[in-house]
Amino acid sequence: MDVLAILCRRLGLAVGAKGEWVGRWYLGIAQGRFLHANIAEAPEQPGETRAALLGHYIIGTALALFYVFGAEWVGVSPDSFLVAVGYGFGTCVFPWFLVFPALGFGAFGRKAPPALQLFRTSVLNHLGYGLGLWWSANVLRLGQ
Repeated sequence: MDVLAILCRRLGLAVGAKGEWVGRWYLGIAQGRFLHANIAEAPEQPGETRAALLGHYIIGTALALFYVFGAEWVGVSPDSFLVAVGYGFGTCVFPWFLVFPALGFGAFGRKAPPALQLFRTSVLNHLGYGLGLWWSANVLRLGQ
């Protein structure tokens, strides 16, 4: 996911929300604040970047474990390209309906500044996540 995200940013295909904003949101949750009118206007907090990275990798790892065990539970192979990419795309529901609204950007990020390209960026990033799941499942020979 990260490799494709960096490539898409360098090619100008994606921008996305600042990582610090996501870290600020995570830290705000720990302090009892889930919703923001505009996360960019919330006071900065120490450790935002660290919180963003840690939170994102914990969530990504948990979703990957759920993918592997869930795929086998429903009888599909985790090394299937379509299953992995479909699952990656399916994880877009989290930013679209949870993260973006909580940051103050509305469902699908439609209230965000257009320059952030939140919807497109989330689709590309999460498809990259699905590709990473597929690649990892094949390298680790899961489902075979």
